Amino acid sequence: MNEITAEATELSDLKVELVTVLSAEDRTMVDRVVFSEAPGYLVDGDPWGATLLRRIGETNVVRDYLATFAHTQEGARQVMMLALGLAKMADHEGPSAAAALSVAGWCALSLGRWELADALALRSLNAGNDALAARIREMVAGQWFALLLGIECDFNTNDVRRSTARVLHELTEPRACIKLT
Repeated sequence: MNEITAEATELSDLKVELVTVLSAEDRTMVDRVVFSEAPGYLVDGDPWGATLLRRIGETNVVRDYLATFAHTQEGARQVMMLALGLAKMADHEGPSAAAALSVAGWCALSLGRWELADALALRSLNAGNDALAARIREMVAGQWFALLLGIECDFNTNDVRRSTARVLHELTEPRACIKLT
């Protein structure tokens, strides 16, 4: 029989910090690219563009934060152009291109452009495995089946925007984290 020993941690060894799911560094980097003066299709000239491309391929948190700009029509248009520019930088191949194309697809959903969203999701899945692209395809399929059957779809563009705003809140809301020193 194995013996299990438990070590007690002194309360003085615990430190409570407020943290967010999205790091301050990643948020600053994404914001710099999104709010830059250059249009999205010129992202390859932005000094932070390559970093953004690398990070959206490395972590879904950064990809999802970029997609949260689709909570408004203006944000969706701007980020869709930016994401397409990022995909072009990645030659439409690999995880970074897949992430960029899925963000562009999400923005297309937010704008009610179902066919474009589906095409971008397919391109994303061809570039690499991306869960957001798979979700977009499911949503578009639901929309098409609803049209075919003459029934009301389970969601619309307002639902996409509300979901996007909820994700933004989840990524940026400070949460208590206990750290052992």
